Amino acid sequence: MLYSVVIVMCMILISGANMLFNPLYQDKLWAYILFTIGFAIMAVVIDGIVAFAIRKMPEKWFEKNKGIFKTGERELAFYEFLKVKKWKDYVPELGCFTGFHKNKLVNPFDNKYIWRFIIESRYGVAIHFYSVPTSFLLLLLDWRMYSGESNIWLTIGLPVAIINAILIVLPAFILKYNLPRLLRIYDKNAAAEAKKNQINQ
Repeated sequence: MLYSVVIVMCMILISGANMLFNPLYQDKLWAYILFTIGFAIMAVVIDGIVAFAIRKMPEKWFEKNKGIFKTGERELAFYEFLKVKKWKDYVPELGCFTGFHKNKLVNPFDNKYIWRFIIESRYGVAIHFYSVPTSFLLLLLDWRMYSGESNIWLTIGLPVAIINAILIVLPAFILKYNLPRLLRIYDKNAAAEAKKNQINQ
């Protein structure tokens, strides 16, 4: 709900600012509204393409705790500084598209479940992080800019891309903030299971 409000308010501000200060379509003010809506829709389309492409990648690529999947101490301190724990519940979780929700830990003692949680979180991290730079492909959609006849790429495309990038990276912050805890739970469960097996032998 909060994301929807933020998106609508930003679209109103972007189109309104263009109506007031951009002389390009002063005889057709409604054009700014259409361009803003169009860029917003294309942002969702680009995000969807990135998500689809990454979800098709082999799961084995997401099994190791390295690269963008690893949360270092400084990075974790950064998330603590941002107070991720306080606002994470206000960011939409899109587990409905994969059949695995990551907004709540349902079974902390089942390592199969925890491992699936870790893998899904890493897929999510990759999707959200790589969607940030691809957001700026929106600027290329203003084909009239190549002939110098349009500034819509700058006055509408760029703001939409920046807002989209911010909204996209926040879920990645949450996932990376949660991953160290998930790994600790997984290791703790594995150690408990190994100890149990050792006693039963």
